[in-house]
Amino acid sequence: MLNENSMKYNIYLSTNPGKVRKVNEDNFVINKTIKNNDKPAQHIKGNAIAEPLLCGVFDGMGGEKGGFEASYISAVVACEYFDYLVKSNKPAEESIGSYVANCNQLIRKFLSENKLNRGGSTFALAYLNNSEIHLFSMGDTRIYLFRSGNFIRISRDHTLANKKYEANIFTKEEAEASPESHMLTLFLGMNNDDNNADAEVYNPVTLNKNDKLLICSDGLYDMCSDKEIADILSVPNQPYTIQLVNAALDKGGIDNITCMVIEATE
Repeated sequence: MLNENSMKYNIYLSTNPGKVRKVNEDNFVINKTIKNNDKPAQHIKGNAIAEPLLCGVFDGMGGEKGGFEASYISAVVACEYFDYLVKSNKPAEESIGSYVANCNQLIRKFLSENKLNRGGSTFALAYLNNSEIHLFSMGDTRIYLFRSGNFIRISRDHTLANKKYEANIFTKEEAEASPESHMLTLFLGMNNDDNNADAEVYNPVTLNKNDKLLICSDGLYDMCSDKEIADILSVPNQPYTIQLVNAALDKGGIDNITCMVIEATE
């Protein structure tokens, strides 16, 4: 049920295949809206959207067919998850495990039926309800908060390089430069035999007016520095995600690029 006193948000979404890859394996969800598969590049803007609201970005992996379908399945299941959250009014943290399990089952079924050895999807989800944002991720799709000029990373990368950084084997610079920075340790579609295949749950966030939450695939942050992203987010009333995608394209656009900005308006 809609709370008339809840926060409202502007939502900006852009997705682009980039300059190198022919297929856009990324996907997204905004409540019940996902990517139109006939349009590899898309832009969406919604003004003063009320809670409850589910926003997410999915980065497919494993080749054109496996990655494309895995991120698509993950987005479709997210639409069903949104329906469940709205109807049940239960905390998102209680059911994120069911979302992950459903995605894993459907992705593994698709891979098996199509005799594909590889496939899966990262994800980052934000569920906005009662002025709180509940955050979850698996893989290296990232969540950032932009507040009062500060660009703050919320999510962790579930990669081999980050594991080595957290174990003090790599420095931060070594982790970012390592090929292992793209070797995922968590993603949707993992084998049932894999242990600890659960989403990471972050502390809920409350946005103040003009705060922005950014959810993005690695096609953005691999191309653009934190400062470049923050500079774009710092200018009021801009087509933020269009500018972010264009910045990544200007830097080479070597991967699919998907980004979503959630801006608190009142």
